[in-house]
Parts: sequence; structure tokens; C-alpha cells
Amino acid sequence: MPPYGCPTIFPVQPCPPCPPCPCTPGLLKAETYQFTAFSDGIKNVYTDSDAAGAFSTSGILGPNDVSVTNLFINGILQSPNLYVVQTGVLLLSDVPAKGVPLILQFIKIMS
Repeated sequence: MPPYGCPTIFPVQPCPPCPPCPCTPGLLKAETYQFTAFSDGIKNVYTDSDAAGAFSTSGILGPNDVSVTNLFINGILQSPNLYVVQTGVLLLSDVPAKGVPLILQFIKIMS
């Protein structure tokens, strides 16, 4: 799909905002949620009670409740074989350094 706002390169009229938009068939809606905690440098298991409220939009959602789960430790995307997510629990394979942010991103794709 060409970018909007480049009429000299892509002379296409932009699609007006309209829910649902007939101009983009097959476009799926998604919701995103985020659980954020900060490592204490000691433990490798985090629960909903460890959430940094100002940065979290949800608790730890289970894999059956979302389409995609991503874990970022200190801003770096982690391989799924380095952690386990269950409803309310995040289990890490290692202990991150103290103060490092742990961000679980949840994406729920609607049909």
C-alpha cells in the first residue's frame, strides 16, 4: 500500500476515515496492552503485583487471551525460549540487572 501524502510519486486520493473502511479490505483491528516492571536484581519470577502502575495498562495476560506476546528487557526484544508467560506470571530464564525495565507487550488481533 503506497504512503499517503506523496501525490507526485503516488497520485492516489487518501482514504477518508470511516469505520469500517471499505478502502482497506482485510485490515484487522488490534488492541495492545502492556505490563511493565523493574528488575530488583534478585528474582526471575514477576507477578501482577510487581507492575509499575504508571507504565502498565494491564496485568500479565495469559497466552490464550492474546494473539502475540513480546518481552523487552532493557528495550531489547527477547527470544520466546528465554521466558514463560502464564496468566499473572512471568518467568525469566535469567535474573536481569537491578533497575532494568521489563516490558511485556500483548497484542490481541480481532477478527
